[in-house]
Amino acid sequence: MTEITKINELNSNIGLALVAAPFVTWLILVVMLCINLCLAAVVEWAITAPDFLVGTTEFFGSAAFLAFFAIPFGIIQFVLIGGWVLRRYLVRRPANPIVVAVLALATNTILSGVLVLLSAAFGLNGLNSVMNLFLLMGSIFAPAWGCVAGFLIHRRQNQRSGCHV
Repeated sequence: MTEITKINELNSNIGLALVAAPFVTWLILVVMLCINLCLAAVVEWAITAPDFLVGTTEFFGSAAFLAFFAIPFGIIQFVLIGGWVLRRYLVRRPANPIVVAVLALATNTILSGVLVLLSAAFGLNGLNSVMNLFLLMGSIFAPAWGCVAGFLIHRRQNQRSGCHV
C-alpha cells in the first residue's frame, strides 16, 4: 500500500469519526433513556418505582437533552481543533479510545482555558461566561465524543486491515 493511500485512508477515518462521534453519543444516550423509561413504566405499573430508577431516568433525560444542544456548539471546535490534534496523534500511533478521550479533554481544557484567561484579562465578562460554559460542557462531552471517535477509528482501521490481508 502506498503512502498516499495510507494518508487518504487515515484522513477518511478521522473525518468520518469526528463528524459521527457526537451523533453516536447522543443516540446512545437517547437509547439508554428509552430503555430506562420503559423499565420505569413497567416497574411503576407493577409497584411504585424506586428512587434510583427515577433518578437514572432524570439523569439520562438531562444528558440526552444536553448532548443534543451540545452538538451545534461543540462540533466546530471538535472537528477543527480536535481533528488536527487527532491527526497528529494517529500518524504515529494506532487509535486507542481512552487515549483519544484524554487528548480531547486536554485539547478542550487548554483551548477553553486559554480563552477564559484571555477574556478575564481583558475584562470581557460576557465572553468569560460563555467560555466558562464551553469549558464546563466541553469537559463532559469532549472525552465522550473523543472516546467514541477513537472507537470508530479503531474499528474502521481493523476492518480495513482485515480486507487487505
